[in-house]
Amino acid sequence: KGRNVMSFTLVAIALIAIGNIFYAYRCIVGTRAFIDQYGMGDGSAFMIKLAGTFCAGLGFMLVYVLLTGIEGTWELFTFGFVQAALLTVVGYQTVNGPWAEVEGVKATKEGYIAPAVFSILNAVVLFTGAELLYA
Repeated sequence: KGRNVMSFTLVAIALIAIGNIFYAYRCIVGTRAFIDQYGMGDGSAFMIKLAGTFCAGLGFMLVYVLLTGIEGTWELFTFGFVQAALLTVVGYQTVNGPWAEVEGVKATKEGYIAPAVFSILNAVVLFTGAELLYA
């Protein structure tokens, strides 16, 4: 049983890492496509790249943890959970608020669904990996 739980935990961590690296790439390398997809305007480039650096940092840290072990890394997943939970709420409010009504903006549910998935995955890791995370 313990081995299956640990495998599940590691898969959840890998999914969080892949997701963060995906968004890091989209924000840092694919900035133009991101701007065009959501109609945010050229003035948003810096903030998109800034968000991408946070995703990249977390993604690379998660890969490192997968390679070296998750023992004692509860803070990383707690940060991931809190950040994603906050973005879920803020994303929902933004996608359903006045910003979404600005001409040219293409607001989508991705603004709160993706962080909700990250939040759930981090909660899964915190719960299923607790024995090692808090070691």
